[in-house]
Amino acid sequence: MSSPNVKYYNAAIDAAQSGDMPAALQAVETALTEDPNDVQSWQLYSVILNASGETEKAEKAMSKVRELGLGEVDELIMKAADAIGQNKIGVAISHYEDAIELDPDRPEVYVSYALALMQGDYPSDAEDASAKAVELAPDDASAWYARGRILRLRGKKIQALEALKKALELQPALVLAQYECGMILAETGELNAALKCFENVLKDHPQDENAIQAKTAILEEIEKRDSES
Repeated sequence: MSSPNVKYYNAAIDAAQSGDMPAALQAVETALTEDPNDVQSWQLYSVILNASGETEKAEKAMSKVRELGLGEVDELIMKAADAIGQNKIGVAISHYEDAIELDPDRPEVYVSYALALMQGDYPSDAEDASAKAVELAPDDASAWYARGRILRLRGKKIQALEALKKALELQPALVLAQYECGMILAETGELNAALKCFENVLKDHPQDENAIQAKTAILEEIEKRDSES
C-alpha cells in the first residue's frame, strides 16, 4: 500500500477543516496525480467529495479504495471521519480508540482523536492525546497545530502559542495555525503580531471573511490604542 504524499495530504486536511473545499479537492487530486495508488488519499478524497455534495464521485473514490485494499485501522479512520461529518462525535471517538488499540503508533490517528475529544468536551483527554501525537511525530505540523488549538481552548495561551509557532516553523502556510496564533496574540494585546498572522492568511485566501473581519477589528483596535497614547 502506497503512503500518502504528506505535503498534499496535510494541505487537503487543513483546507477541509477550514471549510475551503475547492482547495481541499485540488490538494488531494494533486496527491493522486503523483501517486494513483495512494489509498489514504483516495479515502480522504471520498470524504471531501461527500462533504462537497459530490456523492456519486465519492462512491467512485470509495470503489477505488476497496480495489486498492484498505487495512482495518484505515477502515476505522474512515468510519470516524464519516461520523464526524454527521456530528456523531461519540461514535467517532469510539472508532479512533479502536484504531489506536490496533495500531498505537499512528500519529495521524492521535491528531484526529485529540480534536474529536475536544469537540466532544473531553478537554483533559484531548490534551493527553495531542501530547502523544507530537511525541510520535515531532516533525508533523498538524500534530503541533492540534496541540496548540487544544491548549488555547483550555486557556493555556503561552503553551498554545509555543505549539502553534512550532507548527508554523514546520509548515509556514498552515492557515489554521496562523488563525490560532492570531487569535491568541490579539487576546494578549500583541496587536501588530496578530495583524501579521491574519495578513498571512489573506495572502493565500484573500476572500476569507473571518480573516478580513479579524484584520479589520485589529486595525481598529490599533488605531484606538494609538489615539489614546
